[in-house]
Amino acid sequence: MRRKTIFTRIVQILFMVAIVGMVVACSKNTSSDNALGNDVATKAGAGENTSVDEASTVAQDTTGLLSIKYVGNSCFYIKFADGTRLVTDPYGTSYGSIFGKFPQMEADVMTISHEHEDHILGIKDVTGKPKILRLDKLSTPVTIGDVEITGYDSKHVADLGSNTIFVYKENGLTVVNMGETDNIDSPEALQAIKDADVILAYAGEYGTVKNKDSFITLFNLKIKAIIPEHYSNKAESIFYKEPTIDTILTEIPAGTKVTKTSEFIVKKDLEKQFVALSQMK
Repeated sequence: MRRKTIFTRIVQILFMVAIVGMVVACSKNTSSDNALGNDVATKAGAGENTSVDEASTVAQDTTGLLSIKYVGNSCFYIKFADGTRLVTDPYGTSYGSIFGKFPQMEADVMTISHEHEDHILGIKDVTGKPKILRLDKLSTPVTIGDVEITGYDSKHVADLGSNTIFVYKENGLTVVNMGETDNIDSPEALQAIKDADVILAYAGEYGTVKNKDSFITLFNLKIKAIIPEHYSNKAESIFYKEPTIDTILTEIPAGTKVTKTSEFIVKKDLEKQFVALSQMK
């Protein structure tokens, strides 16, 4: 009888130990979940008066749409609604260690804002035998498919020569590529830029004005979406002390919506926003 009582007591003790263990485990899980929830909430609320839209990174079908991807430096891959593929200022594999791996791309047309190495060495790396447009060969607008391309002369930042501002138009949508300038010299260029749907804006170290002032000016021109170019894709500044995207995001006007995505779809009636594109792989 005593053995039975002892055995029963042991079973009860083991049962109580198991219950306590379950309670402790649940408590730890709850604490972990709460910590995770706070972390997510903090990130989502980062940036005073600024909303951050983390767009899906899942590949999407962009057939019939105008889309923009960021390769690095001042290089973008733009696919227009009619299927025309455009590459801007390809830095190429030679600069891969600085700006990130230069992906394989096929294009129908390339635009070159100026002749510095970090904007032209990738011409040979882009396949498809694209038509190459430079300002000295662009006296009148050029049409590729449904895309009209116009160039406007401007000054390179830090007085390092000339630069071309390109304007791409298709089906009522306008994308402006500033190249390596933040200075709009001519009235014709200013008129072409006003009310653009998207502008690819220089955000490097050697601008004639501060980024925050440049962004305010561009938004005052009723440009709907600003996408920065010529900055560091790495966690630290590189190549002439180019700023990182995190630094640039501190320079946008307060209250501006920030969209973070790998591919930006351009459409009519975009809301005012600043777009931080992840690097194209």
